[in-house]
Amino acid sequence: MPKYIDIHAHTNFKAFEEDRDAVIRRALDNGTWVINVGTQLDTSRKAVEMTNEYKEGVYATIGLHPIHTGASYHDANELGEENKEFFSRGEIFDKEKYKELAKLGKVVAIGECGLDYYHMEPETIEKQKKAFIEQIELANELNLPLMLHIRNNPTDKTHNAYFDVYELIKKYSKREEIKGVSHFFAGNVEDMKRFIELGVYISFAGPITYKPKPEICDYISVIKETPLDMILADTDSPYVAPVPYRGKRNEPVYVREIIKKIAEIKSLTEEETAEAIFANAKRLFDL
Repeated sequence: MPKYIDIHAHTNFKAFEEDRDAVIRRALDNGTWVINVGTQLDTSRKAVEMTNEYKEGVYATIGLHPIHTGASYHDANELGEENKEFFSRGEIFDKEKYKELAKLGKVVAIGECGLDYYHMEPETIEKQKKAFIEQIELANELNLPLMLHIRNNPTDKTHNAYFDVYELIKKYSKREEIKGVSHFFAGNVEDMKRFIELGVYISFAGPITYKPKPEICDYISVIKETPLDMILADTDSPYVAPVPYRGKRNEPVYVREIIKKIAEIKSLTEEETAEAIFANAKRLFDL
């Protein structure tokens, strides 16, 4: 059995066009399973196709990222210095197309979906909420967990995307057991506790290995207080590589560095932390 799992990667993106198979093989050869995450219909389709190229250890999620619900521009300040600017053409969520896509490979979740408040235009937020509700309903229908993307505005503290996502899930998830994960978590302890009460797991990414910036997110406090049986880890490849790879293109095999940091913060061994995280992923995604 593998030792690690990266529950949120994008090796289905063009950033891996030249060496995609080598990146996946490197992860698998190092005991790391990978969940590739769709952000719109084409990247979701690519993620699903990849699940059929490997006997085991490669899975997919399908969904519409909140920033792709409308035409928009995203620059290096928003994405991080190591990333290029891009334009999103915008997509209207088509539930039937995504439902058909779910039949074509090892699909383990719906998303990434949620709310992104980096740009706070009211029309943008309403489009995001509509698409998110539709994806919650699809997850209900297919009995799949939600892969959540949630981001607050860096300066406007009057809105909390984590709380708004929590409220929408409570309102529209019709299942007795709500299932999902907040990937790349950057909320506070209260946000984390609300999600845990719902049954939503908390996944940490590369920034937990950077120099602490508690004014942005107090990762040490959040990780210490998050129960081990509700923790996951993700690289969000190709973005935000963990130390000691910071500034390079991220890839799933680097998830070990994130797990090592979680273990350090929680005063656990890497082995017991990795074992717990893998068990959590198997339970959530029914692997």
